[in-house]
Amino acid sequence: MNFSDNHVWLKEENGNVLNPYKLLPPVFENWTEDEIINTLSEVEGIADGGAALTTYSKMQYTDMTQAEIDELSKALFKYCELDTLAMVMVYEHFKELVYA
Repeated sequence: MNFSDNHVWLKEENGNVLNPYKLLPPVFENWTEDEIINTLSEVEGIADGGAALTTYSKMQYTDMTQAEIDELSKALFKYCELDTLAMVMVYEHFKELVYA
């Protein structure tokens, strides 16, 4: 079975399911090196809860450009989408166990 046919976030390579958090794109993917050097957040990627919390906190208390805030917001939404999917999958698994 190819997981990527049924789930957007699940990818398979050589018969192994890849960690979807490692597939998240870098925060400033399309920015130039000069633009990245001038960011205040110092965030490269958001692939765990600690990074997400830190990023959100920095957005609240740092004077960032709107462009940087927008990129960080997009990255947080992608991370949260993946976390929400994981929670739904756990719920569906438990539901299957209970009602099977």
